[in-house]
Amino acid sequence: MIKKYWSRLNFGYERTLLYMLQQTEYNVREYLSWLRRVKNFRIVRKRGEMVPTMKIHLLFNALALFVLIYIAAIFWAVIAFNQLWIYGLALALLLILPVIAQYVIVLPLIFGDFLIKKPLAKKRIALAKEILKDHKGYRIAIAGSFGKTTAKSVLATILAGGKKVAATPGNINQPLGFAKFIDRLTGDEDILIFEFGEYRPDDIMEMCNFIQPDAGFITGINDAHLANFSSRDELVSDIMDLQKYLADKPIYLNADSEILKKFDTKNSTFYSRDGVKNLPVKNVTVTAFGTELTLGKMKIESGLLGRHNIGIVAAAVDFAKKLGLDEKEIRAGLKDLKPFEHRMEPRILNGAVVIDDTYNGNLDGVRAGIGLLKELPAKRKIYVTPGLVEQGSKVEENHREIGELLAKANFDKVVLMKNSVTKSIVEGLGEKYHGELTIIYDPLTFYLNLDTFVATGDVVLMQNDWTDNYA
Repeated sequence: MIKKYWSRLNFGYERTLLYMLQQTEYNVREYLSWLRRVKNFRIVRKRGEMVPTMKIHLLFNALALFVLIYIAAIFWAVIAFNQLWIYGLALALLLILPVIAQYVIVLPLIFGDFLIKKPLAKKRIALAKEILKDHKGYRIAIAGSFGKTTAKSVLATILAGGKKVAATPGNINQPLGFAKFIDRLTGDEDILIFEFGEYRPDDIMEMCNFIQPDAGFITGINDAHLANFSSRDELVSDIMDLQKYLADKPIYLNADSEILKKFDTKNSTFYSRDGVKNLPVKNVTVTAFGTELTLGKMKIESGLLGRHNIGIVAAAVDFAKKLGLDEKEIRAGLKDLKPFEHRMEPRILNGAVVIDDTYNGNLDGVRAGIGLLKELPAKRKIYVTPGLVEQGSKVEENHREIGELLAKANFDKVVLMKNSVTKSIVEGLGEKYHGELTIIYDPLTFYLNLDTFVATGDVVLMQNDWTDNYA
């Protein structure tokens, strides 16, 4: 605690606080969680720099004004009373100023959220609901702990071969983001696709009541976001609210996710890397730049990497047929499938293939990535990771499992970014791993100089990201 206190006493302290607010997207709860975790405020900014936005300037000015008033008030009291006990109190108040500042800096966000943001959001969501009442588009909801954005992109791309499709952009997966998306609709879309994010209990049912989907996809369940729920059962129940809401309407479930296998109903269709019931997968060939396969009688060349993506492609093709698309239209959509940014995205660097899978990691993604790297030919196979975040009570268990998976794969090199979970991964590697282990203490420098680390013939898989708000 003493070391943590003294680390606040540096000229970059206020920039560190502002940087972390920006890193947590001004989420007060996540920022306060970081305050509890951080051990040294001097070594926080490892992966990036603060972007000087208007909001940052406003927060800095508000903090500066508070500090000036605070210090002026202390000096006024000292001059006005001029007593010994006042000197002691003034010194104590000055010493605790850095601690007070770390909480005062979020007050404008809290008041702004309560007085401005929430009322405006409520109004905007209400207007979006009115727009949706008159929109004739078929609505698809996608939920799950992982793979949602990929599933959304695959569905949108394939269905666009024969329909006018609109899908929530990027990682927009909450009601206010939906409202902004709905406000930009033209009204003549055939299909609307929404990605549902689960961050708190009852999130999914709230979004179902808002969007009122006609069909759903559940991509899988694991311990991602478990830290926000009291138990895995609560997390599972929240995600499966989509199935409850849809009742007898169609829903696709990922059978590669063990938990989902027990949720079979008469309206559910299971998909996996083996395909769907009427569209079996055969003749799979995986390369560092795509996947070839036969789906039913259809030969498919996809730019998506890894066997774990086969299931959602099969499900999207099956669903497209149910919506009336013919094979020509489906093929038109399939030809546009390509890797998505930071999701198994390959690039050439100094003759090496670097596969970027750093977006929003989870244990199932780790398993899929290790499986892909094992399958690819290479002079050297190199696996890079900082580990996973938001694993709740499973954090040590899951990271030991990552180490065990890597030990079995026995890649030529494993590179770990030093943080609180590194020890658990190393424990999992144990004595069974015979390759080279490297631990990096400066991730930003490592990633910026990756070209000096790789050579022709290498295949490098970079999985997951670990932002500076995690220790």
